[in-house]
Amino acid sequence: MIFVLIIAAIFVGLLMPVQAGLNAELTRFLKHPFLGAFISLTTGSIALLLIMLVQGFPMQEIKRIGEASPVLFLGGILGALFVGSSIFFIPRMGATSMIAALITGQLLMSVIIDHYGLLGLSSYPVSLTRIVGVFLLFAGLFLVVKKSS
Repeated sequence: MIFVLIIAAIFVGLLMPVQAGLNAELTRFLKHPFLGAFISLTTGSIALLLIMLVQGFPMQEIKRIGEASPVLFLGGILGALFVGSSIFFIPRMGATSMIAALITGQLLMSVIIDHYGLLGLSSYPVSLTRIVGVFLLFAGLFLVVKKSS
């Protein structure tokens, strides 16, 4: 089962630079970075709404939204930060450098979240192999962004 999930996650990962490139191109076309990010996130929201309508709109769950901690809404802000940042970074760094840097940051924070069991997740202690994996990712990032002579 884990291998199916890994393949699915790799597939989604393949789409991340495509999304970033399309968002950067949309922003260049519109000539306004916040408008490009807004259109991208609005389009995604409409797609999610359509999926919920097809699956059955979760009316009971929507009613509970007022009970949620305000902190839980930071995920949407962080999503907007990701989209806005990718729009900013991709024309300045290129897709490879940007995605390598983002993935390096994601893995580093994931190791910290896992180690301490933050955000209500299970704890997976830091191990030597995880430390080596993070180090190799930083080494890969260095090699990806290094200018060839």
